[in-house]
Amino acid sequence: MPTVTQPNVDEKPEQAKVTENSAQPKVDEKSKPAESSDQPAEPEGSEKSKKEGGGKPKEGEPEDKYASIKKAGKVLAYGAIAVAAGMLIQYYFFTPQMVAVSQVMQQDYTGELHGTGTINVAVLAAVGSKIPGRIERMLVEEGDLLHPGQVIATLEDTDLRQILQRSQSRLESSRMMEQAARATDLAARATERSARAEEQKWRATENQTGRAWEREKHLVAAGAVSQEEADQYQERNLTATSAVAAAQADIGTAHAQVEAASARIQVALSEIAAAEAEVRLQQFNLSQTKIFTYLSGIVTDRPKRAGDSIVSGETVVNVADPKVILVEAYLDQRFAGNIRVGQTATVALRGRAKEQIPGQVYRIRPQADPAAEEMTVEISFPLPPSELQLGHWADVYVATSRTKNALVLPKTAVMMMGDDKVVMVAGADSRVRQVKVESIASSPRSQLTAVAGDIKAGDWVLTEPMGIQAGQKVRQDRSQKPKATGPQMGSSPVMKM
Repeated sequence: MPTVTQPNVDEKPEQAKVTENSAQPKVDEKSKPAESSDQPAEPEGSEKSKKEGGGKPKEGEPEDKYASIKKAGKVLAYGAIAVAAGMLIQYYFFTPQMVAVSQVMQQDYTGELHGTGTINVAVLAAVGSKIPGRIERMLVEEGDLLHPGQVIATLEDTDLRQILQRSQSRLESSRMMEQAARATDLAARATERSARAEEQKWRATENQTGRAWEREKHLVAAGAVSQEEADQYQERNLTATSAVAAAQADIGTAHAQVEAASARIQVALSEIAAAEAEVRLQQFNLSQTKIFTYLSGIVTDRPKRAGDSIVSGETVVNVADPKVILVEAYLDQRFAGNIRVGQTATVALRGRAKEQIPGQVYRIRPQADPAAEEMTVEISFPLPPSELQLGHWADVYVATSRTKNALVLPKTAVMMMGDDKVVMVAGADSRVRQVKVESIASSPRSQLTAVAGDIKAGDWVLTEPMGIQAGQKVRQDRSQKPKATGPQMGSSPVMKM
């Protein structure tokens, strides 16, 4: 058997190591850091390490002529990525954030309270008829301007005229009855006077014959005259006495006739009075067929038309007096202590918001709405009668405070921190400091608010401070100029007519 000579095991690794070290190309020292940072280290002696390292392939493998070009491309790509990452890190972590700022101004400021309501008038009358009937004619239209005493409608009056004629006929009959009773009374009084005169005449005769009879009785007793002659004197006396009695009876009859005539006169007078009252009532009812207004104003509504039947007191037209036009505004009752009668206000009609109409607080109603927690404040303002529309919605702004030389800044700059209001102030070193402020006045139609605190006019405050921390460094964007919108103290809006 032939003898096989075994290679020296200890020498083989050393020989491979020498061969490997001699096959490694020399690499520039400057490229080593890039390679180490961009590419993880490969185990020494691996296949990938041999190919990328530019080492000679094993005996029998083709040589890769593009290995160095690929390596250079990868180095450049990794370098670009590293530069971009560094720039992003610099921008996001080391460059201050850009924030919008606005400058604190010092100016006069008027605080206002906003409310909404509807247009009404101080005097609004519902004009109707005092009697029932059917409307014959309507003499006014909606929007007409009326004056006191003007007839607005008429009712049918045929039945009332007939009733009036009957009442007048009854009055005439009562007057004729009175005239007849007065004529009877006059005749009875004349008869009574005649009877009294006759009585007086016969009483005088009775007295004369009575004295003569008494004298004749003495003469008969003395025998100076005959009995026959004395009887004649007695007969004359009796005749005079009978005539006096008859005259008294006539007086009684005539007096009874006078009393009866007087009674008939009183009855006739009562009938006349009742008939006259009935005539006056029917004349009044007839006059009520003309419906008229007691006040001047504008016809805002005409719910009835010609031919409609109405009852007593039913509304025919609504009349609004345009002397005092109001907005019944609903305001938050928490500010009730800041509102007084006579305070200035501004009215903006819906659809005409650009027309700022000056007004004032006319009246504060004592009854509030407990559910909505609102109170009703009436704001008076001028408006042409032709533009009056009851129920039209309007916005009102009541001036509740006036501050001179107030520190004014945008409302968006103020934010709540717990129970406090704070603003972020950008200093000269572009670092932000947090300042506690107190709200002095505000207006819902202004983008600015008046505050007090450790700030001064000319300071720059962040208009969008959310997310910014105190002490943080920022870049200031001062391109947005503050807008002095809204009311200022002493401003007097003019109504456009």
